[in-house]
Amino acid sequence: MITKWMNNYIEEHTAKEGIALNDKQKDFLERKGLLSSDMNVLPAPAFKPSYSFSNKETDELLETPANTGDHAVSYVKAHPNNYMFAEEPAFATIGIDGVVIEMDDVFGTITALFGLQVQKKHGEWLKKYIDAKLGTAAGTRSLMFSADDGLWDVNIAMDYVDGFAETKSFDETLELVYEFVFNMLVELEDAA
Repeated sequence: MITKWMNNYIEEHTAKEGIALNDKQKDFLERKGLLSSDMNVLPAPAFKPSYSFSNKETDELLETPANTGDHAVSYVKAHPNNYMFAEEPAFATIGIDGVVIEMDDVFGTITALFGLQVQKKHGEWLKKYIDAKLGTAAGTRSLMFSADDGLWDVNIAMDYVDGFAETKSFDETLELVYEFVFNMLVELEDAA
């Protein structure tokens, strides 16, 4: 899974001068023996997703604040009827197209929602992993497999993720989502 996505990333992003990798990606590829000795590793660019802001009821696109990535993620609590959608090239290395950040109307938590390209058979493992990391309080996580698109619809309460605070920026919050999912997929691949 993650090995395949990382190999695809290497094929698509290796330039004459080398390949840009963050520390987690580099460590993983070295551990798996997937970095050739002649490959020059460059520092990954800053994590800078593109954002769009929409209404929860209608999905109508709204005016997205300037420099959204720098805004505190508590912004979604101040605008509870809306959500923020983010895309980031690094998400391709963890089987995610994009992430929605919103306030959960029932539990009042800031949640990250995304479709995860993992086989249905790994559902119990994913649930146990997330429960072990975030706990089992009501509203901590929701996972549902969609047979239509072959994705796990994942919803995690960021309030329970190590290192999260509502004062973190959208960019920092999405980097936490990336790290959480990356670590989860590395452990899943090691366990499989």
